[in-house]
Amino acid sequence: MIILKNKNIQLCLSPERGASVLSLTYKGLDILRPSSPDALSPQASALFPMIPYCSYIQDGHFNYFGINRIVPPNQPDMKHPIHGDGWLAQWTVEKQTQDSVTLTYTHDRKSGFPFDYNAKITFALKSDKMDITLSLTNPSNMPFPWGMGVHPYFPLDEKVVLTFNSSHIWYHQNDPIFDRPYPTPPEWNFASGKTIQEDFNTAFGGWDGHATIQYPNNLTINIDAPDIFHHLLLYKPKQATFFCLEPISNTPNAFNLASYGVIGTGIQSIGGKQTLSKTISFSFSA
Repeated sequence: MIILKNKNIQLCLSPERGASVLSLTYKGLDILRPSSPDALSPQASALFPMIPYCSYIQDGHFNYFGINRIVPPNQPDMKHPIHGDGWLAQWTVEKQTQDSVTLTYTHDRKSGFPFDYNAKITFALKSDKMDITLSLTNPSNMPFPWGMGVHPYFPLDEKVVLTFNSSHIWYHQNDPIFDRPYPTPPEWNFASGKTIQEDFNTAFGGWDGHATIQYPNNLTINIDAPDIFHHLLLYKPKQATFFCLEPISNTPNAFNLASYGVIGTGIQSIGGKQTLSKTISFSFSA
């Protein structure tokens, strides 16, 4: 485990468990659901990165540059591969200070995602803020499609208020297989602040990159993500003691939707020898 600290924040993470966060506290308050010390799966962690795609790829294949690309399942209980390779990989510490750490991971296309890439993630604590910088480098001469995001688990309180803007829905847990977004229903409009009144596994589109989580004890969490993160996934399963509010650059099944000609899925390409880096910020007050 690696522990980072500053005056107000303490972050514990594990490079060997997919660069996942095990706990995050602000002035002694749990910002994220703390992970059990003996829980080995990143899904039992407090937060994990999603690289080089978010959510799932339907049936484990997609078309790119006229070629059908195969992505094998990466979870024993799921038909579709999900959340990329990074969250299941062992990462290497590149550099570390008291309040920051940079981890790296090199992916071989022979397993998992069918393209080579080099990934890097930096966690940095700055006063009342945590920055997570995700980077992807294409070592080949050919482009490849990508997406990225983070998957945080927040403690659930029946009075917690979420505030964020959304113009449309890409996916909801009870929808049939979808091929286009639809306008956000009024009952799912969180623009003016709303408690979580039902179960969600829902991808919101048209997000402006800012969301606020307000707890009844006056703990406030602000999420700020830059231009590529136009989507936000809210996940709160039945009888859960947590919820997830995930800044993501691509929609669920985005690779296939994009290959069918659907626009706005968030899938982009990284050219040969190019690097893309983006930072997601979590700031706190209490």
